[in-house]
Amino acid sequence: MIIPEYTAEDLKRLPLRAIVALAARCARRVEHLALAPDGDPDSNACCQAVSDALSMAENFARGHPCPSSESVIRAVEKCRDAAQENSARQNALAAAVQAAYSAASATNALDVRSEPAERHPLGPRPEPGPLDHLKDVTADLAALCAFTAAVDAADAVGYTDTFIKGAVADYRAIESLHLGNYPEAGRPIDPSAAGPLGSFVVE
Repeated sequence: MIIPEYTAEDLKRLPLRAIVALAARCARRVEHLALAPDGDPDSNACCQAVSDALSMAENFARGHPCPSSESVIRAVEKCRDAAQENSARQNALAAAVQAAYSAASATNALDVRSEPAERHPLGPRPEPGPLDHLKDVTADLAALCAFTAAVDAADAVGYTDTFIKGAVADYRAIESLHLGNYPEAGRPIDPSAAGPLGSFVVE
């Protein structure tokens, strides 16, 4: 078993869209484990909620807007709260939830960053205000949620070498694309198999 020495701080070598892309890729690898078993009355709703959560993360990475993030997150959280039958499903659902959290936090970080800076009354020099701290906190939260999504996904499959190698390869490939700097948005990236990272093994 391979246990790489990565932390949430390592993700800060990537811009926000790239961070969320990595979270989405990890959660997609275990998406099938998050689905309700056959015969479950909530199977269709859960399938849709997980798909919407991961699509939200992928769309943020691509540079698309995420206008319905609150309803998407509520729906997938409801599925996670109802999943009590096995730990693999709980962890896979948690990965989807955390990927959606990462996208929402990154969106908030960019929204705060776009607010006009406060100016000092005696000159043009910006005066540090509460938004300066808030934008850093929300960006850090996006990175932490993305890292948690990766950990939850790895936990769902028992930290298999295949998963770990794939996630690490994604991280290194994204880093090599030089998409921008943290905590900026960075250039968009398609995290799907059609994008520059290519296909991946579903665990």
